[in-house]
Formats: sequence, C-alpha cells, structure tokens
Amino acid sequence: RPEGRAPGKLLIVVPSRAEGARVGDLPGDVRREISLKENTAAAASGAAPVMPRVHVDVLVVLDGPDADAEARLKADGVDYLSKKSAGPAKGDALAFLAEQMDDRLDAYDFILVFDADMRLPEGFFRDLRVPGGTEAFQLPVRPSGVPAPGAPRVEALSLAEARLDDLARDAAGLPVRLRGKAMGFSPRAFRLGPAAATRTTAEDSEATLALLAKGIVVRALDGPMAFDEPSSDAGAMGRSRARWFGGHMKLLFSGLGDLVRSFVRRPVGTLVLAADLWLRPRIFLLGTLAFLAGASDLAMVVFSSSGAWSASAHAAGGAAAAGGATGAAMPVALLVCLLLLSLEGKAALLFEWLSLAAVRHRIGFPAECPPVALADLSDSLLVWAGAVVRGVLAPSRWHRARPEA
Repeated sequence: RPEGRAPGKLLIVVPSRAEGARVGDLPGDVRREISLKENTAAAASGAAPVMPRVHVDVLVVLDGPDADAEARLKADGVDYLSKKSAGPAKGDALAFLAEQMDDRLDAYDFILVFDADMRLPEGFFRDLRVPGGTEAFQLPVRPSGVPAPGAPRVEALSLAEARLDDLARDAAGLPVRLRGKAMGFSPRAFRLGPAAATRTTAEDSEATLALLAKGIVVRALDGPMAFDEPSSDAGAMGRSRARWFGGHMKLLFSGLGDLVRSFVRRPVGTLVLAADLWLRPRIFLLGTLAFLAGASDLAMVVFSSSGAWSASAHAAGGAAAAGGATGAAMPVALLVCLLLLSLEGKAALLFEWLSLAAVRHRIGFPAECPPVALADLSDSLLVWAGAVVRGVLAPSRWHRARPEA
C-alpha cells in the first residue's frame, strides 16, 4: 500500500439530530489533538512536533432544533449550523452544509464526516495519511469499550471483519463501501456523494454508488481507528436497521441508473459492490441458508422414511411405462434439487466459518471483539428479522427519506 501524505487542511463535519450535549464530545477530541500548547512546547524544546502541521476546523450540523446541543456548542466555542427542520435523512443535512458553505469547501484538502456518537483516539491526526489521488476513503471503526452481549457483540465482530475485508478489496483495486461513519472526501467527492445522497435512507450506500458511477472509487485506509459508541438497546438497533433495509430496497430502483453507469466503467468492481450492498446483512443471509439446508435435509428424510419417495418413484415408473418419460424424471430431479440446496447452504456456512476463523487468527480476542456465542447470534438474527418486517410493512416510513413522527 502507498504510504500517503498528511492532509494540510481538514474540515471535520458532525451531523447531529437530537443528540443533546454529547454532540460536543467529538469536537473536544479534536481540540485535544490540535492543542497548540503541546506543539508550542515541543517546538520550544527542539523536539519533533507532536503531530504534523495540519489545520483542522470543526463544524457541527444540527439537523433540527436541539437546545441542549446548542448550549454545549456555544459554551465550548464550537462552530455549528442549524437546519431548522429535521430530516428527512442525513444526506439532507450534508446537502444543507454544502449549500451554506458553497465555495468555502474548496479551501480544504478533505472533509471528514463523523457521527455524533463517535470519538477519536490520541494521535488521530498524527497517524492520518491519505494515498495520492484518493478522493474518498473509509476509515476503520471499532466500538469504544467492550460491547454488551447479544447483537452489539456480533456488530463488533462485523466491524473487525469489515476492516480486513475493506483492506483486501482496496489492495485488489476493488471499490470499498462507505459505512456511514468516519468517512473522508475531497470537496468534489463530498458534493457528488454524501451531499447528493438525498433519495433514500441508505445514504452511505447511495453515496458509494453515486461516486463509483462518476469514476470516484472509495478506498480503505488501515488507520487511524475511530471509536463508535453504539446503542445497546435492541429497539434502537432495530429501528436504525429498518431504515437501512428499507433504504436499500428503494436504492435498488432509484440507483439503477448509477448502477448501470458504474458497470460500464468498472464491471467487476460494480458486481462486487452490488453484492456487498444488497446481499446483506450477512447474518440474515446465512441464517436463511442454514434454514434452507435444514429444510432440505428434513424433506429428504420425510420422503424416504414415510415411503412417499418410493411410492412416487413407482407411480412415475408406471407413467414411464405408459410413455410418460417426463413423469419418471420428476422424482430424480426433485432429489437432485434438494441435495444441491442442502450442499449449497452447508458449503456457504462452512466457508463463512473458515472466514471468521481467519479473521479471529488475525485479530485475536481484543476487548472490543470478545467471542461470539450462539445466543449472541440468535439475538442479532431477531433484531434483523424485526428490522426486515418493519422495512417491508412500512415502506412510506423506511424507504423514503422522511422524518420520524
């Protein structure tokens, strides 16, 4: 991988809707990292600077009224924009920022977008290096602290796996999917991607597809890490995933033009990206395959043990003797279909297990990614199942970018 260079001027953007006073936590991390006292002391002593010479501005975008957030930002001296009406989605808040700042965005090398529930580690700007020619990138994300059992623990493992997966795709020259947190863009890419992703509630995927259609490939950086403080409440996780699932349902249609244009530019990369966007969530897909594999085995056992299979074959043989060759082939065809379905499901589960074993070998058992138990997987499946039901039964709420009631 190319080593890259440190950006000279950054704009940190924090879109926030009803986050309250905690919206000031991430700007506080930025102030800590760019402390002039530390750099001045280092320069006076003749030591190397604590961090590269980088100019960092912070701008919070309040998506709707939030008195507690405004009070915290004013007290801390943090610049913010207030979008008077909330929603419909995060893309609209970023479009509002782009409209308000207009040409001033061009003064920055990169615009970094963080959610309000994220935190920055020490040395973040010191370690930030962007390869030449990069216009959009995704930074790795990990939970802050140890995740609670259940769906949060599965999410932690998913983030760890995503980091390695993204780096492998980037090394192979394949596009990487924006994950909605800890993203970086050149001013041009910001206007074409996040600030234009206003059609669905799957803003990150919509922006990824729009950028690829315009020839801008999202890259993966191996650092620095950003910390996420996700909710451990199953209801809140289900609601956010319902918006994600519903948004992807609409994106399949509203983003079809971008999908075709990106396929013309990069056929292989587009196919990989499309599989990543729509063959998700992986745990739900694997759960479906496990169910189909089990159901196929059960069907074969029932047919063979009840005598229905031999009776069907005998009846088919009689039909064949009477000249019905098609009827004779039906039991064989059904058996082959059930065997293939069973083998496909089991093979997918085996390869997924091998993939997770390889990830575990690379990451070990860090605090943010403890061992995942069967109970954790079942909790995650229940959360996603509820999200899918919400996304299917309430399309006007989840598919379209509309504010919640």
